[in-house]
Amino acid sequence: MKFFALWCAMFWKNITVRCQWCFYKLKVIAYRGHCLLFRHLHYRVVFAFSHVSRFLGLTSRDLKLRAIVAQSNRHCLLNDNKKFDYIWLTQRRQLLVQAVTYGQNQWALQELADCSAQLNAIVEPLQRAGQPVILAPLHMVSDILSTMVGASAFPGKATVITSRSADAHSAAERQLGGLDITYCSIHEGNKNIAGNLMASVMDAADNQRNIILFPDITPDFTQFASKDKAEKLSCQLFDRAASLHSGIIRLARIMSAKVVFYHLYYDKGLKIYIHEPVSAKKLKDEMPRIIEQSIRDHSTDWMLWHSHSLFFIND
Repeated sequence: MKFFALWCAMFWKNITVRCQWCFYKLKVIAYRGHCLLFRHLHYRVVFAFSHVSRFLGLTSRDLKLRAIVAQSNRHCLLNDNKKFDYIWLTQRRQLLVQAVTYGQNQWALQELADCSAQLNAIVEPLQRAGQPVILAPLHMVSDILSTMVGASAFPGKATVITSRSADAHSAAERQLGGLDITYCSIHEGNKNIAGNLMASVMDAADNQRNIILFPDITPDFTQFASKDKAEKLSCQLFDRAASLHSGIIRLARIMSAKVVFYHLYYDKGLKIYIHEPVSAKKLKDEMPRIIEQSIRDHSTDWMLWHSHSLFFIND
């Protein structure tokens, strides 16, 4: 009897492993198929395939659970009548990244280039005048596309300060589109990363590089990177006591930099909204206002609704 139970357990485990392997292969095939389609069709045509898969319920359980949290958070904070689909937001982000990277979709690349040109029209005059610049994109549409837009701005080099490991992006991903991008993590205890960040800051202060830092990262994404309460800015967001990561404020003061806030949004194509550059002295007051205004105006494009605590985490 024990032998039979053990045999059943091993048989079931083998079936599970084989199913997981098959699902993985199907995902790889689907990814390569998308990339192939992107090379020949308008990316909005390829979107139709994801609409079909979502209609058929072919969505992972994890994504469905995050969608429930996102919908609840958004309803609690805004309670507006805008149509919001977190699952489609996530799928669209993945498809757009495929379109502009391995898919090399000409329509998506042109829209991205238009966004880069608009941002460069603000950044280049500042850099040529000797004014250090920090680029502050929000988590709208896609963080990768926002980074690519920022990295294209004069002088064509950028360092992204990220809450993830600096090794989260492969060398191939960093060079997509011919962009010169490096990554530095905020995680403590890595002297090499700290040294890379210092070198990047010095280059940025000499107008040889842009620093890219996402200012709307919610505290629960960074609380494990640092326990220091001084690294959080206490402020008001959506008429509530809130916290933002204050790293961009301290960095702007060190560099005497102007901060250019911008975000992508999707309206029958990729578009960009750019705020007036903000001086380091005004950043503490202006940053919460800009973040709240941007989220209110383009709430259906903001990617962090699934963050359980949003900006209102209890210390």
